Amino acid sequence: MLPFQHTWLPFIYLYGLGGILFLLGIIITRKAGALDLRRPKHRVWMAILLFGFFWYFSIHGLLNLAALDYIRPKTVLIVLAVFGGAFLVYLRYLLVQLERRA
Repeated sequence: MLPFQHTWLPFIYLYGLGGILFLLGIIITRKAGALDLRRPKHRVWMAILLFGFFWYFSIHGLLNLAALDYIRPKTVLIVLAVFGGAFLVYLRYLLVQLERRA
């Protein structure tokens, strides 16, 4: 069994500090007026940005769990396929709403 410092500590550091910097970047863009969530196109991009962060977070976490034999490798593929499919459905919904407003 690998120690915590070699498995989960880098994960927490990467997504903890990275998540804080990511949120600070979003806050800065909102305060600068470059991101206006009242605009439908900006909501689509915000959804894509948030999905990207959580997508890589999920991949890394699930692969850590698989490497430590807590879950089977095929479970990683199934979870990511469901997560990706749900995002595509949500993105399609946002794009349909965008087309209706145009």
